[in-house]
Amino acid sequence: MRQGIVMGKMHKIREENELLSRLLIRLLPVQAAIIAMSSVNTIVDGVVAARFIDASTVGVIGLYYSMLRILEASGAVLLGGVTVLSGRYLGSGKIEKTRGITSLGLALAFLIGAFLTAASFLAPGTISDLLGANRQLRDALSTYVRGYAIGIIPQLMGQQLASTLQLERKEKLGQAAIGIMIACNVLLDILFVVIWDMGIWGLALSTSLSNWAYFLVVGHYYLTKQAQLKPSLRLILWREIPSLVKIGFPNALLVICLAGRSLILNRLLLTYSGNDGLNAASSFFMIVGLLLAVSLGAGGLVRMLSSVFLGEDNRESLLSLIRIVSSYSMILVTGITILTIALSSILAGIFYPDRTSEVFRLTRQLIIIYGCGFPAAQICIIFSNYYQAAGHLLFANLISVVDGFLSSVIPALILAPRLGATGVWLALLIGLFITLGVSVLYPIIRGRRIPRCLDEWLLLPEGFGSGERIVLHLKNEKDVAQTSEKIQAFCTAHHLPGKTGFHAALCLEEMAANIVRHGFHADRKHHDIEVRLVLREKDTILRIKDDCIPFNPQEWYEMATSFEDPFANIGIRMVMEIADEVGYQSILGLNVLTMIVSDSGYIPDSPRT
Repeated sequence: MRQGIVMGKMHKIREENELLSRLLIRLLPVQAAIIAMSSVNTIVDGVVAARFIDASTVGVIGLYYSMLRILEASGAVLLGGVTVLSGRYLGSGKIEKTRGITSLGLALAFLIGAFLTAASFLAPGTISDLLGANRQLRDALSTYVRGYAIGIIPQLMGQQLASTLQLERKEKLGQAAIGIMIACNVLLDILFVVIWDMGIWGLALSTSLSNWAYFLVVGHYYLTKQAQLKPSLRLILWREIPSLVKIGFPNALLVICLAGRSLILNRLLLTYSGNDGLNAASSFFMIVGLLLAVSLGAGGLVRMLSSVFLGEDNRESLLSLIRIVSSYSMILVTGITILTIALSSILAGIFYPDRTSEVFRLTRQLIIIYGCGFPAAQICIIFSNYYQAAGHLLFANLISVVDGFLSSVIPALILAPRLGATGVWLALLIGLFITLGVSVLYPIIRGRRIPRCLDEWLLLPEGFGSGERIVLHLKNEKDVAQTSEKIQAFCTAHHLPGKTGFHAALCLEEMAANIVRHGFHADRKHHDIEVRLVLREKDTILRIKDDCIPFNPQEWYEMATSFEDPFANIGIRMVMEIADEVGYQSILGLNVLTMIVSDSGYIPDSPRT
């Protein structure tokens, strides 16, 4: 008997993993590709700077990284807060509030971008001094500051639209926009720098114009009727600014700490290894986004989907998410680590073709040393994103300070005077493992013991996902009737009125059959349906998920009611009239249909039959 129960649970977990695994296998490469492609612009600028201007220009771009960190910090606050809040609202089926949050993110991005643009044009010299430029580099950096300022507003607003595109299931549009951005940057670099010899001004201008190209390509979608999360001034939830800042602040704190770290490490490198050390660090950090694309993409998915599953009170999917992302991404990251070390000479040679030069040696050395820490970084990224989504803001802020500043700067201050640039490289690696140690210690200290299972590592709140529920999976049309019977039997076993159980079973049968008939055969892919019935004190909540083509039954119902034929789409009409509330969202490639039957009569403490 016990073995049968265990086997049943294992089968259910496999079914749960199958749907989620297909979703993550599809989304992780897309997410990683977006991050990797975004890094290509930086690499192109670095190569053009090193080969067609002079090597010191790479150092100028490296100094500007601290300014880029400020831009990233601004975007990170908005993106982190918007991602978590919109995920929670989507998980709860509140589409209008989701639009309000995404609209708020765009509005704040514009206001912050306008301020930073004005500051860059009015005080480029002051900004250059703050970024640590010496007399030789100050004028060049001031020129770069002004040129880059032209693209700050589209850069910040484009970041917000990029995250919303994933919720809209428009990853291909995002990829196309990035492709156009890269093409514009490459062509304009060639035109402005190589042909017209505009130097560092042309380099910065090409990047700014490519940011505008990306923004215009992505932004046009939100002027169409297809956009579910179309921005609206009327819907902006200004009152959510404190929550957005509170949730997103750890992201900004990390970036601010990284900016401070860059300033200190740049000064150490200039002091103990000269321009060669600064140029090596600058060129490496141009490609590190490409090398960490899988890790950063996995972290972004964990943050978004964790928010959704927490909003759904969905323990099973949350645990499966962490298991699947951790295993898949770790395999990929291990392979990337091996390739990075093996190809270190080629990567360094992209910027510095003279393999006998000191700057080439230092760049290759940094690639090898830092590459050894990629697996540790992967674990930290996954769990820091989860803890942020779960509301553990104390940890999120702590890890931002440790990872972004303390763990690397303190070792660098000790090692750089003795080992020069090599000491800084070792300090960066040491910092990754210190961050990993803090990430492991947090759940131990918080739980006051060594966690014995994934639930305890994730610090799930007591009672999370513990309400009465039944989770079923459908793979074909034959399963529809059987699943409907199980739903009705479950309601009967928990003493719900017969009418409630009948209505829940009927809604499930009509909508699931419709998905099988029209969604399963729309392409050649394998599909599943997940059915989840949750009992609350006043509500019976029926949630149906599938990974078929987008299908909004609410739109079909509105169309059907406009027809003169009373039998048109009669099944959807019947469901809409039976259910007290019906909500539909398309979340990261999943159709999520939520139906609520109020006043179910369910009593949590009633005896079971």
